Amino acid sequence: MTHRSLPRRRFLYLSAGAALVASCANNQTPTAPRLDPISVTWDQVVERARGTTVNWAMWGGSDQTNAYVDGWVASELQRKYEVTLNRVPLTDTVEAVNKVVGEVQAGLTETGSIDLIWINGENFRTMKQGDLLFGPFADKLPAMQYYDTNNPAVANDFGLPIEGYSAPYTGAFYIMAADSVRVPTPPTTFAELLAWAKANPGRFTYVAPPQFDGSRFLLTALYGLTGGYQQYAGAEFDETLWTEQSTRVWDYLKELEPYLWRQGSTYPPTQSRLQELFANSEIWMMPAFTARIAEGIATGQFPETTQAFAMPGASLNDPSFTAIPTNASNPAGGMVLANILSSPEGQLQKFDPAVWGDPPLLTRSLLSAELQKEFDQVEMSYGMPLQTLTKQTVPVVNAEYTTRLEQTWTEQIAI
Repeated sequence: MTHRSLPRRRFLYLSAGAALVASCANNQTPTAPRLDPISVTWDQVVERARGTTVNWAMWGGSDQTNAYVDGWVASELQRKYEVTLNRVPLTDTVEAVNKVVGEVQAGLTETGSIDLIWINGENFRTMKQGDLLFGPFADKLPAMQYYDTNNPAVANDFGLPIEGYSAPYTGAFYIMAADSVRVPTPPTTFAELLAWAKANPGRFTYVAPPQFDGSRFLLTALYGLTGGYQQYAGAEFDETLWTEQSTRVWDYLKELEPYLWRQGSTYPPTQSRLQELFANSEIWMMPAFTARIAEGIATGQFPETTQAFAMPGASLNDPSFTAIPTNASNPAGGMVLANILSSPEGQLQKFDPAVWGDPPLLTRSLLSAELQKEFDQVEMSYGMPLQTLTKQTVPVVNAEYTTRLEQTWTEQIAI
C-alpha cells in the first residue's frame, strides 16, 4: 500500500495485431439487452447481477489488500448479492487498460474479460477520454449518499472530473513520519526540512523515483517549493508553467542530496526498505502514506514515539476509485461490487490498521451516529489524528506533472 494501491503506470498502446491475441475474454454471450446505466434502477442492477461472477482487475502487490478482498469483500458480495468474486491480480494497472483496448479493437464490445478496475490517475484519464468506460453509473449506487460529491477528492481524479464514471474506493494521504524524541519540532516547510537535514545529516531520505512513493515525494516538493498546488490544478498540463517553476525543485534536491542517508549516493528502492531504515533508527524522518504509518505503529515495527505530521499545502490527498470498462461482460456485477467497496461497511473494514489501514473517502457526518462512533473507535487505534492531518493535504494534479518530475529526476539527480 507495500500498501500503495496503484504504482506508477503509463499507458502502453497496443497495436491492432497485438490486440487480436486470444485475449482473456471470458467467452460470455449476452443473454439480455445491454444494461443502460442511465435508465436502470438499482433493483434491476441487483437482479441482473444475482448468481453471476464478477471479474475485478486490481493491483495485487499487497498481502493485506488481497486478504481484505478475498475475505471480507468476497464474502459480502456473495452474502448480499449471490455474486462470486474473481480477483484478477495485476502488477500494474496499465495491464488492465491495455487488455480493454485490445478487446475493443478485436470487436469484443460486450463480452470483455474485466468487469471492474481499481484505477486512478493517467489510466482513468486514458479510459475516460478514449470512451472506454461504462457509465455514468456512480449515481445509481446506494453508497453514494454517504459522499460529498462537491469534495474535489471525490469529484475529480488527478484534476479530471469523474462525472459518474468511477466510484470512490479508498483514501490515501501521503504525509510524513518522525521519531518525536529525535525530531521534537518537525519541519512544516521544505525550507525547514533542508535546515533540519543539514543539522542532522544522514537521517532523512526518500524512495527513488519512479517508484510510486518516491514520485509522490517529488510532487510534494513541486507544491512546497513553487507556491502551492493551485496553479497546477485543472484538467490540462501547463507546459509554460512547468518550464518556469520546475527548476526550483532540482536546485533544492541537489542542495539536499549530500545530507541524505548515505550522502545521497543511493536511495531506498522501495517504501518497504525506507520503512526498515526508519524502524531501525537509521533515519529519523521519512515521507509515507498514512496506512503504512498506522500499520507500523499498530504492529510495533516503528518506535512508540513515532509522530505523523503533514506539510500544509504540500502533503497529498491521493484517493483511488473503481471503474467499469465499456465492454464489461457483467456491468451489473461491477456495480454491486463497486457499491460494496464504497459502502460505509467496506470503508470501515479496510480502515482498521489490522486489516489494511487505508482511510475512508466518505463524509462521516452523513453516517448514522452509531456508524460515526465505529469510525471514531478505529481512528483511536490508528495512532495519529487522521482527520486533523488530512485537512492539511491537497489534491494530486494532472499526471503529466509527475511524469515530468520522474523523467527529470532520473536525468538530474540519479546520475
